[in-house]
Amino acid sequence: MIRTYSAVYYNSSGRFFNATIFLSSITLSIRYVDEHSESKDVYWLAENVLSINEEGLASTIIYQNKNGETERLLIHDPELVQAIKKHFSHLHFVVGWKHQLLGNTRNKIILFFSVIIFAILAGYFWFVPWLGERIARNISKEWEISMGEKMHQSMMGRYKIDSSSTKLINEFYKALHYKIDYPISITVVESKEINAFAVPGGNIVIYNSLLSRMQKPEELAALLSHEASHIAQRHSLRNIFRSMARKMFLLVIVGNESGIAGFLVNNADDLKGLEYSRSLETEADNHGIALMLSNNIDATGMVALMETLQEEAMGKESAAFLSTHPVFDNRIENIKQQIAGINTQPVSSELQESIFGKLQKRQRSGDW
Repeated sequence: MIRTYSAVYYNSSGRFFNATIFLSSITLSIRYVDEHSESKDVYWLAENVLSINEEGLASTIIYQNKNGETERLLIHDPELVQAIKKHFSHLHFVVGWKHQLLGNTRNKIILFFSVIIFAILAGYFWFVPWLGERIARNISKEWEISMGEKMHQSMMGRYKIDSSSTKLINEFYKALHYKIDYPISITVVESKEINAFAVPGGNIVIYNSLLSRMQKPEELAALLSHEASHIAQRHSLRNIFRSMARKMFLLVIVGNESGIAGFLVNNADDLKGLEYSRSLETEADNHGIALMLSNNIDATGMVALMETLQEEAMGKESAAFLSTHPVFDNRIENIKQQIAGINTQPVSSELQESIFGKLQKRQRSGDW
């Protein structure tokens, strides 16, 4: 017995009729009673079916007749839909449907994993550095000082320390009377590079080539106020955590302080190459100027220091300091604005000038 199904047939004129459907090897046979109560049979060659579209509980089959006109079959019977797919599984309108379904599923899978990958990358490149800085802000000062000292000791094994200049420059710093809530200690190392950087917790490292470029004690006072400000504002610690957070991804996530400390000590040498943002540099400039003014030191030394560094940047000497402490266009202008209108009269210090003179004599003699 031939299985029959029910559907609604739409002819090329748009009229629709309830119909009985028969399936054969090559045709879809449609039998219906027209508006004149006459029984009609329509035969669709399965190879001329254009498509089968499923929307909710209804499916529509689109057919093109020999005159190029479109006819449709509206199906609410899921068994008929499955029978057509099975019966004509080799034809393009069924194969195309399968490919479309597969394609839609594949696209959803690709989209899902793309969202997951994007979330991971976003976390890795944006959230983790942000989290690293947040952790840095909440780390205790005692831990910062201890970790910073270990980092400093690790780094100094790669340098030759100029002990005499180190002693003199620490005497010079004490004579400045800067009030910094950290135990500041300065180390002068031998290098042809022009650089200086602050280590979290209180250590400052200065390359002797930078000292030799200075013309007056106020420039050195400005440099020390700037680097000490990076420490006081915890810029060094925050910058390390933000820049290295991706490398210590899991340690940052779990907040393991001992693991973080070990990682930072092992990677301490990377500190000298970390670049400060413009906002952090400006904040350190402003804080440094305040330190100088509060101790009656001529703050134009900060301007002189920046101009000296700019001149070095145009020369042939390596100026690593500028790569980590960029002298951007409006930086010097900001410093001048901070100084303008200040009524305090700078007081020259014979002690500072004497120590600075000894430092410069040592740099010129090359006796280290």
